[in-house]
Amino acid sequence: MKNVLRLPLALLVCGLISACGLMGGNGSADLTPVAQAAPAAKANAFNPWMNKSLPNTRTLSAEGMAMVQAMGADRQSIEDEAAYRPHWREEIYPVFFGNKTAPHEIIVLLDFASPDSARVWQAVRDASAKLSPADAKIAVFAKNSENYGTDIMGMGIWISYERKGQAMDYMSHALSEWNRIKAAQKKQGRSVPFTNEYDATVKPSDLPIHYAYMGKLRPAVPSSQELDVARYCYNAGNVNMYQAVQISRYYGVKRIPAVIADGKVLASPSASDIVSALR
Repeated sequence: MKNVLRLPLALLVCGLISACGLMGGNGSADLTPVAQAAPAAKANAFNPWMNKSLPNTRTLSAEGMAMVQAMGADRQSIEDEAAYRPHWREEIYPVFFGNKTAPHEIIVLLDFASPDSARVWQAVRDASAKLSPADAKIAVFAKNSENYGTDIMGMGIWISYERKGQAMDYMSHALSEWNRIKAAQKKQGRSVPFTNEYDATVKPSDLPIHYAYMGKLRPAVPSSQELDVARYCYNAGNVNMYQAVQISRYYGVKRIPAVIADGKVLASPSASDIVSALR
């Protein structure tokens, strides 16, 4: 059996992200349910509930491969790297809608710093209203050009399994708040990258986006657990970001936000585009 390298996850993430750069017509039509058809060959490739081995698009340098071999391994694998984490599957493939093993797949790639992410997400939400959870699932990933998006994505992951059924609403709220705060700061004559959570506030008394939402959940996050949840969010968001880069490379995505429906990349889709791509 081949050996698999198990490096600290943070090192694995940093190595991949530093080597990657991704850039950040909405039609309307009557929507119809997804037709009963087999998904495309590339669909579900990154689904850890449907595959034991996942694609790895990272190419090591000669020096990197030498280091891997010196450590007694011959490849790197995110599914092995992250396996020590109790919810690693949810982190590398967070399903916000539908059954995890539903045959049809919608992958959503977001960058919170891109104002267009909110519009793309709304198209996905509108499409979900026409889909059966048994037939199709929505998995969400974020590769953020501003660091605080990592925490926000991590919160969505936590909600997806700890507060089931509430992750879609959370993501809509988070994207809307991000854009609202950016606009409010611009009116104040300031514009700062959202590097940490308190950059994403308008007034000093404001709570950061994901902290504020903890009290809106049903049930709300107990105050005694808020710090632990916040710490988890950052780590989970980094795991997810690793896969966002892998998925973007695998499917040839050049610009985020984007939607991948059964293996087909949709750069700026409407809801009807998304549903039609699943047929």
